[in-house]
Amino acid sequence: MNTFFPWRPPLEENWAARVAELEAIAAGGEMPDYAATRSVANQQLGPRQQLRIERLGKRLGKIKGNGFTRIELGLLGNRTLSYLCDPLGAAGLARGLLVSAHEAPYDGVAGFAFSAKNCFERGLDAVLAVLDESTLQGERPLLDRAAEDEAVQEAERIASAIAEAARSKTGCPAIIATLPPCIQLTSADIATPGSIARFRLRVNMMLGDGAAEGRWLMWDQAALASRIGIERWFDPIAYHSAKVPFNVELCPLAADNIASLLAAMTGKSARALVLDLDNTLWGGVIGDDGLAGIRIGQNSAEGEAFVAFQNFVLGLRKRGVVLAVCSKNTDAVAREPFRRHPDMLLKEEHIAVFQANWDDKATNIRAIAEKLGLGLESLAYVDDNPAERERVRRELPLVSTIEVGEDPSFFIDRVAGSGLFDHLPLNCDDLARANSYGGRAAVAEIRARVGNYEEYLKSLDMRMTISPFDEVGRPRIVQLINKSNQFNLTTRRYNEEDVRRMQGDPNFIGWQIRLDDKFAQHGTIGVVIVLKKGSEWEIDTWLQSCRVLERGVEQGLMNSLIEQAVSAGVVSIRGRYIPTERNAMVSDFYPRLGFDLAGTNGNGSVDFVCAISKYEPHPVSMNINLCV
Repeated sequence: MNTFFPWRPPLEENWAARVAELEAIAAGGEMPDYAATRSVANQQLGPRQQLRIERLGKRLGKIKGNGFTRIELGLLGNRTLSYLCDPLGAAGLARGLLVSAHEAPYDGVAGFAFSAKNCFERGLDAVLAVLDESTLQGERPLLDRAAEDEAVQEAERIASAIAEAARSKTGCPAIIATLPPCIQLTSADIATPGSIARFRLRVNMMLGDGAAEGRWLMWDQAALASRIGIERWFDPIAYHSAKVPFNVELCPLAADNIASLLAAMTGKSARALVLDLDNTLWGGVIGDDGLAGIRIGQNSAEGEAFVAFQNFVLGLRKRGVVLAVCSKNTDAVAREPFRRHPDMLLKEEHIAVFQANWDDKATNIRAIAEKLGLGLESLAYVDDNPAERERVRRELPLVSTIEVGEDPSFFIDRVAGSGLFDHLPLNCDDLARANSYGGRAAVAEIRARVGNYEEYLKSLDMRMTISPFDEVGRPRIVQLINKSNQFNLTTRRYNEEDVRRMQGDPNFIGWQIRLDDKFAQHGTIGVVIVLKKGSEWEIDTWLQSCRVLERGVEQGLMNSLIEQAVSAGVVSIRGRYIPTERNAMVSDFYPRLGFDLAGTNGNGSVDFVCAISKYEPHPVSMNINLCV
């Protein structure tokens, strides 16, 4: 058993045979099944299995195929990072990523940050900078607070230069690693200006502030090292002999930690947590033990562990993770603790979908995904019962079933350690996401009851606001541009600097779209970018959140865009559909909205055009506030 990854399932008995099948397919130049490949990589691998998955990852990186999200990652540091490359490939497979890591020349930080040369000589999706303290350290005499301030400012200058170089040379964001804690001489080190421990703490706070401001992304190496223990994280022999910044044996774990961040960048993090009930949220079986017999709170160690787990789950919800219940129970019985038990922290209003019946868990999880409008890959599942976990893994391999064990004392550690809910710096829309998905589930129930679709849409009391790009909305706009895959006509990716440039360019229209209804504030649910070309406009980007499908959003938006075009004397609007492996749902977008086919291109993309004079406005059932 590999104790580095206790949240992963144990190695299957037929693991080697399954991997051999995948290797044979890859050897023939074909991409093996996505779910099967993720499954074999996401197990408690021993050293031999780890090497085999690393080789598989390298091989798959050379094969064209569907499913995995490809990431070209630059590694920048003033110590040896080559040990990370292959583990990153293996860790990526477990999270649906094909990561190709490229290491900059040794100690190439200054050259990359301050010279005109791009040492990577290629486009990248991200640059990970793992800096040694020696790169940042200025003169810091003990007790000299002013000198320490200057050293922190110098560290910020270097971080800013790396971030700017990443944007200008490779067109991607920089991910800057925090400094790991050091072995302290005394307990007074943090209170001593100029000490190493205090300097690292201040630099890490500076990096956190920069990440919150959107200047760079951050890999919290310090948090991982603290979790492992600094004596285990830092290998002084390897550091001095091979200039390795941390213990080589921990590279798979570090790579997995980095891969969870890359997954968050590419929209691969879990968005919903599906919870079993008996012995998962409380001790005992509600159907047999009754309300007075289940164990939660009550000053018992077991009961308090369940309360702590519920509090942790509520914390996830506050970060935008939608909660669902999947239980083999009579519905009314399963709801009783939520309604009547005084020690329950979770209440019914926290649960977006409550699926309690006697169907098998896999069937119910499929139903939950459908009600939430999420793909199975966006779901994580927690159940104390190993047999249920195993069945869900077999039936639904794309669902991330976390190996939480049976002792509730370890549930938090396993779920948090899995990295499945890793995320970038939060914004207000992220915080509102759980309510939005809950509202969507409520909408689905109304739709099932109301037979007339138009009446159903009117009953939602929808309000859509269209406003131009601005500084406040920019982080969410960039997030949507880089995460949306399905309802995305061109899947063009733009970073924050690109969006800032468009915002100030009169040749572009940049719209951010918000939607509210009587159930929830859905936040920013769409982005439209239009390039003005005289009497003809060209839709560069049109994407929407799948949380609000079939509401008439695109019809209302197109009506508004045509209104603007008429006011500007525009004759026609052109649009392009660029097919990808995940956006087939919008292949008929332009014909549905009244555009005519204009031609097809060699790369499979299709062009459409709409003559303004022939456009017929679409009926919509919402109030639209056009703030442009």
